[in-house]
Amino acid sequence: MHRIRYLVGSLVLLAAVLGAVWLVRLLQNLDARPGVPLQIEFHDARGLRAGADVRFRGVTVGTVRAVTVAADGEKAVASVLLEPGGAAQACVNSVFWIVTPRFGGLAGGASGLDTLVRDAYLAFATPAQRGSPLTGGSLLTGWERPPAPAEADALAAVEHGDLLMTLLVPENHGLRPGSPVTFRGLQTGEVRGIALAQQGTHVEVQLRIARRHRHTVTDQCAFWVARPALTGALFSGFTLTDVTALLSPFVAYQGEPGKGLPVRDGHRAAALASRPVEEPTAVPAAALLQPERPAEPPAPDLVLVRIVYAAVDHDFWSPDDPIHHEGTGVLFQDRAGRIVVATARSLVDGAYSETETFGSQPDIEQEQIQVMLPAGTVLRGARVWVHAGGRDLAALVLDEVPPDLLGTPADKLGFGGGEIGPDAQVRRVGADAAPAPPVALGGRELPQLAENLGGAVVVAGMVVGVYGRATAHADAPAVVPLDLLPEDLRPR
Repeated sequence: MHRIRYLVGSLVLLAAVLGAVWLVRLLQNLDARPGVPLQIEFHDARGLRAGADVRFRGVTVGTVRAVTVAADGEKAVASVLLEPGGAAQACVNSVFWIVTPRFGGLAGGASGLDTLVRDAYLAFATPAQRGSPLTGGSLLTGWERPPAPAEADALAAVEHGDLLMTLLVPENHGLRPGSPVTFRGLQTGEVRGIALAQQGTHVEVQLRIARRHRHTVTDQCAFWVARPALTGALFSGFTLTDVTALLSPFVAYQGEPGKGLPVRDGHRAAALASRPVEEPTAVPAAALLQPERPAEPPAPDLVLVRIVYAAVDHDFWSPDDPIHHEGTGVLFQDRAGRIVVATARSLVDGAYSETETFGSQPDIEQEQIQVMLPAGTVLRGARVWVHAGGRDLAALVLDEVPPDLLGTPADKLGFGGGEIGPDAQVRRVGADAAPAPPVALGGRELPQLAENLGGAVVVAGMVVGVYGRATAHADAPAVVPLDLLPEDLRPR
């Protein structure tokens, strides 16, 4: 009996020792994780706890490892470990703050509302003028409030023809860069900058009015800073105006159509102390007339686009290899109304086109697909489909497509195949998305693959396929039939 107790006790003691060793090694491994450790001081931790996220542009790039009190008791100190990707974005002039629900009333707006249902976390921002990279062990002073949500480098770029003017207001009332400028309730521009006048008598607010809306600004327009206002009397009823400015004030203006002269850049106007009593004019009767329908532009014969693909092949044993492909794609509209580009998979999928030394699957990172339209506009493409059987065919869907973009007509796309006769051609575009001379396909030797990759194979005026590779890693070209596309990616 005593031997059994001795044996059990020895096993328990051994398990405790092994557990302690495992815990120590686990903590050592945590300390050895790649990244940059930082310490950030705040006056108040505001509910920040160990294990909370550290985010940059909404992406988790680190972890809060501990929250302690400074030795002098004056500050709360957050110990942070930034992952390598996050550390690459952190500089000596980065701003760190704790994200919690904040309600700034009429001037400050609301922020951090996502932490109403979850714990607080750390966030940081880095200005466009980046400083030196942060080194491990740096001790930083955090901000007690988040920075302004619309910094100068976050505003839309000023385009040719936009109206730049100055509004003089008696008091700022919480305006900040990025605050909207509205006309009849529609945003026509934004606040670009705010400065106190040299004599301190007023505030100068820099405005930008978009080119398509600058005709709404005349020298007779009335400007004001929109703030919620309650007017009326007890028996006649009350009216609440500019309720949309409850969380964040904005600049509004109005003017009577047909009165006043257009203003030039640099125009200066004084804002009213409050919203004017006059209401905007009613919709004119002439606006009820049905406008004449403009003549429809001729339908295009074939719409080809330029595709540029970039990625990185991550290699454990050697430096990463950059990937860069350029080629052509056929643009059309599928049955769901999306703008689709059919092209060679080897043009837009590094995992398909690249090979590793020992035959393993390549580790492709940082993929980017840019598509240049014939007009020169560049859009982002998303690879939504590749042929499951390994054929060199892929489909992209474009993002933020112009509403007037026309694709290849459905009757110019052949999904039944076609005989590659002497009149067959490969049609492609150059680096500027302009059409290049067609290349005959009916001869004994197929055209060069590199220059014509993804090009449209045209037979009797119909696109019947794309020009790609015979197999995934082969240099031999082949015509990949368009009828391999699934039904939902085809036109109606």
